[in-house]
Amino acid sequence: MFNNTIFKVSMLAAAVTMAGCANDEGTPVIPPPPADEALVIIDDGATGSFTLKVGYAPDYQKTELAKDGTYDQAGLKVSPSANGEEYVWEVETFGNGEAYFIVGSDTQMDMTDYQAGIYVFDLNVTNATASGNYAHQIVMQTSGGATDYLDRNTYYFGQDQLADLEGEGWKTITVPVSCLSADENGNFDITKVNEVFRLDIRNESVTYELGTVKLEKDATMSPEGAVEWTCG
Repeated sequence: MFNNTIFKVSMLAAAVTMAGCANDEGTPVIPPPPADEALVIIDDGATGSFTLKVGYAPDYQKTELAKDGTYDQAGLKVSPSANGEEYVWEVETFGNGEAYFIVGSDTQMDMTDYQAGIYVFDLNVTNATASGNYAHQIVMQTSGGATDYLDRNTYYFGQDQLADLEGEGWKTITVPVSCLSADENGNFDITKVNEVFRLDIRNESVTYELGTVKLEKDATMSPEGAVEWTCG
């Protein structure tokens, strides 16, 4: 797990400067942090100025969770956990359709500075049987479209990638933002993002813990020893 002290400070600064920023249409937009800093999405279980929402299909509801919140339904269980002194999220899916874990905002975010960047997140997989399924997704999504599930950029990854991590303890995973592809019928706009990090597990029973999640602006900022999930 990496040191997050500097990122906590940058999140506070972003929250303080949020008010009054808007795009050309007058819609409030969350400003990105300074060019030399990462955007922290989850730190010590908290999401800063973002919100955490979870749910599963076919219910398709999005339930907001506070840092100490829990969610326990037929297709998905989410609960607080711990890794030493750090607070993390434990997520258990049960193989019924799509189970999603979303961090975002009702306010549009301009993510242009991150389009050449990289997701960096800490993951501990405790259950994931290999199956060949290649339908899991990491998503960045635009708000305001008529069909929101089309207005996203998506990185598809496989159940076998999770199975390779089962029982290996905490690993840092990286995914280049450039590896997220847009739906050809969609209307993704990186200047109007509302879901900055969405992790979907589809049609599989998986148990994982999720720690720190951040976005680096430079795709070369992959930590030493990280498991690099690449395009294709």
